[in-house]
Amino acid sequence: MEGNKGSVAPADRRIGLHDAVAAGGLSLHMLGPMQAEVAGTPIRLRSRKARAALGYLAFAPRAEESRERLVGLLWSESEEEKARASLRQVVHELREAMDKAGLPDLLRAERLFVGLDLQRLAHDVGAVLAEAEQGRVHPRLLDTPRLPETLLEGLDDLDPSFRVWLLARRQAFHDRLMHLLEPRLRETDPAQRQARRAVAQAVLRLDATHEEACRALMEASAAEGDTAAALRAYEQLWTLLGSEYDMEPSAATQALVAEIKSGRFEAAQPLPAPRLEIAAPRPAAPAPVADAPPPAAVRIALLVESFSVNGVPTERAHLVDGFRHELIACLVRFREWFVVDGPSMPNPGASDARVSNVYRITTTAYQAGERISMMLTLAEQATGLFVWSERMDLSLEGWFEAQQRIVRQIAATLNMQISAERLARLAAVPDISLDAYDRWLRGQAMIRRFSPENWERARQLFTECIERTPNFSPAYSGLVQMDNSVHISHPGVRRTREREARALSLARQAVLLDHTDSRAQLALGWSFAMAGKHAQAATHMQLAVELNPGDSWTLIAAALFHAFDGYHARAEELADRALAAVLSPGKAHWAYQVTIAYLRGDDEATIEACDRAGDAIPTLPAWRAAALFNLGRKREAAEEAKRWLELIRPRWFAEGEAATDEAITSWLLHLYPISQAAGWERLRRGLAGAGLPTAGLSFGFW
Repeated sequence: MEGNKGSVAPADRRIGLHDAVAAGGLSLHMLGPMQAEVAGTPIRLRSRKARAALGYLAFAPRAEESRERLVGLLWSESEEEKARASLRQVVHELREAMDKAGLPDLLRAERLFVGLDLQRLAHDVGAVLAEAEQGRVHPRLLDTPRLPETLLEGLDDLDPSFRVWLLARRQAFHDRLMHLLEPRLRETDPAQRQARRAVAQAVLRLDATHEEACRALMEASAAEGDTAAALRAYEQLWTLLGSEYDMEPSAATQALVAEIKSGRFEAAQPLPAPRLEIAAPRPAAPAPVADAPPPAAVRIALLVESFSVNGVPTERAHLVDGFRHELIACLVRFREWFVVDGPSMPNPGASDARVSNVYRITTTAYQAGERISMMLTLAEQATGLFVWSERMDLSLEGWFEAQQRIVRQIAATLNMQISAERLARLAAVPDISLDAYDRWLRGQAMIRRFSPENWERARQLFTECIERTPNFSPAYSGLVQMDNSVHISHPGVRRTREREARALSLARQAVLLDHTDSRAQLALGWSFAMAGKHAQAATHMQLAVELNPGDSWTLIAAALFHAFDGYHARAEELADRALAAVLSPGKAHWAYQVTIAYLRGDDEATIEACDRAGDAIPTLPAWRAAALFNLGRKREAAEEAKRWLELIRPRWFAEGEAATDEAITSWLLHLYPISQAAGWERLRRGLAGAGLPTAGLSFGFW
């Protein structure tokens, strides 16, 4: 919106990374077309894939990556042998370029991995993030609108898998910057007025609909006596919201402009020699756009009660159920609050230090003629005071607009700020026919209940949805979820290569249609894992976490994958974050913790998680039996193993295979995409010790 009024120190706008140069290192300029240089001298890279590989490595943990994952990312549509040969050519080109630049040891090319010397690498993304972490504004944020969208510019069409990674990486970079800068908008120290103004300008360059930033800019301008600049910022916001989102600025923003126009907003006295918080470009170690957890903060809790339903016919109940489920899914995407699925706070008193206030969302749905109407209220839990209410008709025509309106009005009522662009992105209106969306809702309702008798009907509904609207990503993800879980939800059903290949194809399409949907990224990650392609799976699990870092289900799903893949420290970290993201994890959540704890060797934690999860998933007693045996509690282990067999036997779905002890145990040991023999063998030994028949079974027998 507003210019910077000359407050940026003169500097190289490309962000010179002089420390890396002085140390004989490599400087990467990735905001814009990819460029590499040493001591100001460009390094010429002939192929675009070499530039893409270099850029990707700069973001990888420890700046190294497996050859398998690089092949899957840059040559996803090529045969494996040809792709590996192409990677060898790219590695040769990079090594040759580094040799000519006088950096012969910077690139490490080993048999399984390719990496860069992290200590001699610096890049502009790291520099921008380093300044934001200190609450300062890098000049590039003011120079370039929507700066994250310029990341590795011109490489979008290199490969479908690389495009998915790049688009998601740009979004994660944007979200990380906003998370770091937004708290600085609330700075109240008058001495920091100009720094706050710079932050507001930077945030508006990232998201022009950000009303809190607009108000901060208006207040800072008016305080300096620049009323024209304050009014100009408001007019730009008004025009943008009206033309792009068909809405007006919030009441708080309109009240501020009225105060400024009337002269009631008093200009502050000039500040003596303010210390500007606008950073001159300076070197920074390479910093990936990390999925860093938000700092522990006190937040409001929203209790979403079960919807009361009056007179709604059974054939339309999925609309009410689906709306509540999707509303919760939308609410949890925002870090501004905790979301609790239920009428009361879990463990009263235990979470007081994390919750500032509690509000209850109550909804009654009722049939009114041919329409389903809903009455929503928001009340303060402690006092019972109602702070917002609205009646609306529930129809597919206004489905997504209703969700956006509810979230926006809740935020406004609670004096929180959610930009129109962010809300539109997180509660997007898909281009889909109402009939197709209705079929998707019905399918979702069926698979959420894991109802075996309705399983094939759900598949049919998702398939029909795709036939009618082939660009609707969630329908593909629904089919993928079914293919990746049918062997778990239906005891006796076995994994098949055909199903794995089908899930992988559908998941790729889901991500291509919507790369910012963390559910689609998880679906693709699990599909790769089921197909034994764990290196490629890890990329999409990481992207899912970066795109939705506050969602406990995303975190726990990624944690489970890393446990299966043998990266137990990472699995435990994500599992702990998943627990911290909710006030009271449910039984299904603890069921994931069972497997994560067992595979890392923590049998005590496995038993504790089992106690919390109960029999939420039919396989849990088997894991408990194995952990009990490992702890030397052999009698209890044998009893639990026997109980598990009797739990599974009446649920057996295998055609032509009797539910013998041997068949049930064999089915369990083939279920999971465990990539490491040691983890699988630990489970087999524990089950055998509990008395389950495992003779003749070995890792990979399926």
